[in-house]
Amino acid sequence: MAFCIHVGADQADTDEPSGEDGGEPGLTLIEKLQRSLDPLHGVPEATRREFAGWYRQAKLPQIRSVAFLTMVLYLIYAAIEQNVARDHLGLRLLAHGVLVPLALLAVGVASYFPAWHRWMLALLCIAPVSAVLTNLAFNRGNPDFAYFVPEIYLNLMWTFTVSGLTLRQAMLTASCSGLVLMALTLVDALQPGAYRLHFIWILAAFSFGLLCAFVMERAHKIMFLHQDRLALSASLDGLTGLLNRARIDQLFADEIIRAQRYDTSFSVILLDIDHFKHVNDHHGHAVGDSVLRQFSTLLRDNVRNCDKVGRLGGEEFLIILPEIDAEQARSAALALQARIRQFDFDTVLRKTASFGITQFRGDESPQHMLDRADRALYKAKADGRDRIEVY
Repeated sequence: MAFCIHVGADQADTDEPSGEDGGEPGLTLIEKLQRSLDPLHGVPEATRREFAGWYRQAKLPQIRSVAFLTMVLYLIYAAIEQNVARDHLGLRLLAHGVLVPLALLAVGVASYFPAWHRWMLALLCIAPVSAVLTNLAFNRGNPDFAYFVPEIYLNLMWTFTVSGLTLRQAMLTASCSGLVLMALTLVDALQPGAYRLHFIWILAAFSFGLLCAFVMERAHKIMFLHQDRLALSASLDGLTGLLNRARIDQLFADEIIRAQRYDTSFSVILLDIDHFKHVNDHHGHAVGDSVLRQFSTLLRDNVRNCDKVGRLGGEEFLIILPEIDAEQARSAALALQARIRQFDFDTVLRKTASFGITQFRGDESPQHMLDRADRALYKAKADGRDRIEVY
């Protein structure tokens, strides 16, 4: 049997922030500031992992196109450099006309193959630092250094805003580049003269790049949360907050595929509120809606966290119970039946429900399984209601 625990939380509750500004009641000023800086602050770790995967996929087209464009620009740079530089022409051509373009080509090609993405990111992190070291090796102390140093400033900006690295990866890479620059050029930059401007250009390139990368990643986090909420909203029944018919049907089909793949079983409970038409006819639809909402809360609060509860329509509901057999599902239904009998609904007070249960039998469709549950529910209704039948 699958390890599941009973929970009293809303099944649709994702524990995510309600807005990008963290404007939920009860948040302290510090928490609001943290939420403002990081829209994912306070969300479950699973949500962060989901964002990381989504963000990687969103960045792939950028990484691919930037790698190919930068490769072309480096080939042009290598050709011009041969007519400008005074020394190390052969090494410059090898570095800027062969090695760097090949590395960028490898990044672009690797972006098409998920198995190579780890190597692609490693190369993206190493390449900017290597480019800084190469530039300094060729040009530091050279009278023409001022003509070649803009590559370093562009390198820092490129790392943060163009490369496609995440903020954390870009920060690590650019910091390594910055430390190399400081170690090798700080003494010169502190000497009197125009060379001191080199220090402010490094600071400007780093800080502007960092700010842009932070703003862009924050925007992606907000976009992800909004997209996630829209997807969740499209999966929920507007009245009860349970999974709607389309979503529960999809999960039903997914559970059958999973059971067939891993040779496991599961059960479903189809249940119906007894004499619900009487509620609408005698008390009005507002009271009927209130009963449906309270009934839905009872279901959510009294199933395992791995069970899926959906509203099929009207007063009919479906519960998918992974990895349990019909007898265990019957025990779960008995517990639900007892809770429903003891609950005082608004205006109408006590209500009951009828249950139809069936267990997955192997190679069958969701509709066949649902038909069996429906026949069991019909028998429970026909035999006097407030009953549990297994088919």
